[in-house]
Amino acid sequence: MADGTLFCALHGTLDLHPWYDPATADADPYILFHARSQTCRWLAAPDDRRPEAGLWGMNDAGLDSVGQGSRRLWFQVSQQSLARPRRAVPAQQMLDCAGAVADRVGRLDLEAAQLLVPLQDLPPDPDEGAYSDLVSALPWFAELPAQSRTAVVVSLDSGTSAEVADAASAMANRLLQIHQRVFTDITAVPGLDAARGLTPRVPDFTAAKPEGHRATFEGHLAEWSYEAIGWLMAFVCEAAIEQGVRVPVVATVRLSPRPGG
Repeated sequence: MADGTLFCALHGTLDLHPWYDPATADADPYILFHARSQTCRWLAAPDDRRPEAGLWGMNDAGLDSVGQGSRRLWFQVSQQSLARPRRAVPAQQMLDCAGAVADRVGRLDLEAAQLLVPLQDLPPDPDEGAYSDLVSALPWFAELPAQSRTAVVVSLDSGTSAEVADAASAMANRLLQIHQRVFTDITAVPGLDAARGLTPRVPDFTAAKPEGHRATFEGHLAEWSYEAIGWLMAFVCEAAIEQGVRVPVVATVRLSPRPGG
């Protein structure tokens, strides 16, 4: 997979709408994701690498066959050149588009979402997390009922690099310092891997073995929605960026496997 690639995967059980037939549909996941990105003005024109042109250029997308692993939909885009000052990792925007496509083709009982983020494209110098983007989104989650809070686990995996594992303790401290109510009751759980059992794995990414190279946290998410999942992915990525992580990472957010959450 080329440098600068964002790859999103949705895992769960997908029941296609009775009127949607992948073999004959006029709009496949690629076309739907492209259209959603364009409507939201997040899609850049081909070969236009200006930061202000959009967040990404379209690469590929697909619908997985039922019975072949846990993944049901996937989307691949090329990240645009980074604007300065830097904006937050575009996880919310990716999950918004991915979720909109899922809703168009069927009903997805979402178990987990994954996002490959090319942090190696960031400058090597220390960079304060772009939390202002995340803070500005907080009012969207402010008026939710208490029963919407959902126990989740989130892992950030740096594959064969130890950068995330080395930064895990500082990341945990930083997550606790930011005043927000989207992801609460945060606890570090080093031995847990949110991506365990999810198949197929993210293409061209060598995931860490169970004992290393990731940071994992449990907590309660304001709601189990694509918007909240994307917010959490960006939140954790920004904590890693502040600690100097500059390698490709995969963020996985999953419903808590623990009874009672």
